[in-house]
Amino acid sequence: MSLPSADAFAERVVVAARIVVAMWLVGWTCKCVVLLEYFFKTLVSHPMVHEFFPAVFRSALVAQAAYVLPVLALPVFFSRRQAWFCVAAVVMAVSSALLLMHQDSASDATFETSFWVGAWLVWFSFSMRRRDQEFLTHARSLALCVVAIQFCGAFVGKCTPEYWSGQVLADMFMEQKQGLFASWIGSHFDQATIRISFQWISKFLIVGEGVFALAPLLPYRLVCCVGIPFMLSFALFRSWMIYSVLMCLIGLLIAGWWLMAKAVADISSASSSRKYPM
Repeated sequence: MSLPSADAFAERVVVAARIVVAMWLVGWTCKCVVLLEYFFKTLVSHPMVHEFFPAVFRSALVAQAAYVLPVLALPVFFSRRQAWFCVAAVVMAVSSALLLMHQDSASDATFETSFWVGAWLVWFSFSMRRRDQEFLTHARSLALCVVAIQFCGAFVGKCTPEYWSGQVLADMFMEQKQGLFASWIGSHFDQATIRISFQWISKFLIVGEGVFALAPLLPYRLVCCVGIPFMLSFALFRSWMIYSVLMCLIGLLIAGWWLMAKAVADISSASSSRKYPM
């Protein structure tokens, strides 16, 4: 298998890293209106004290700093220097880890998925100078492992009678008016019909999450072509803020797709050059 030129390889890796950073930041800021008020106002006026957490992870200042720290990732969109990508990756992973361990944000899945994607980017950024094809293969494989970890947790968490019967999602949909078409569906269908529908919708989501928990065993194209629409569809039944959890995973899959597509294009180009030399 012929390798692409060093310049083409570097460009592909830079674009992939930027895709991950961009989608990670989109997810990170999806709930910024809610989280900024929560971190900078609620935690200051109504501090909570939980002795289980060390003092540093009870501090509102730590939560505030961790949430705004990823602004340091923005230089990657203006520079191709590896140092900036490494700084961005470390900042993203550390910010996520701090909020994941903080008493006031530990229960938010946004920071859990952000951490794992940030950890993938740390490995990717510090390895950006590699020129071997195995690097791209490992990047895609590790991306599938990250996706599997997230869906495995979601699948196990929903393996309850309440979720399987559709009761939980139906209650969230009707009582909290969650979902892009919640108002329209509520005005056109009665509650009995909606609950029957959610019996199947909930099963579909749970089975889908169980399948994608096996992502490393599935073809990458299949995971992308089915997984991305599957994740985007969540907002049909849940609040659009669910994208704060999913956007970084979608970005990870798109980046892997880009690496794979460009690799195929480079190999095809190399084959054509050998067959029809200029």
